[in-house]
Amino acid sequence: MDDREDPGPGVGGEDFALNGAWGGGEAHDGPGGADESHGLSAREAEVMSLIADGQTNGEIAARLFLAEKTVKNHVRRIYSKLGVGSRPAAIAYWRGAREHAHQ
Repeated sequence: MDDREDPGPGVGGEDFALNGAWGGGEAHDGPGGADESHGLSAREAEVMSLIADGQTNGEIAARLFLAEKTVKNHVRRIYSKLGVGSRPAAIAYWRGAREHAHQ
């Protein structure tokens, strides 16, 4: 790629959110930040929130305008970061940690 080409959104690990804000990297501290996201990126936290709401990978992909394979990759990284091995375990961890954070 020469320097005249525009790589477009999503290059360099960043995602363009539907609200017009750039995402990518780890979530920030503060409300909704890394402390509440357990080391997940903003997009991973968004995916995990939808998982906790009971949505399937296909439903999440449609809602976030992603390929289902991309969602599966996010889920795999979420499991790794949370130290869990299944969807029910991830949901239990997420809900428990969120309840603890709001006490």
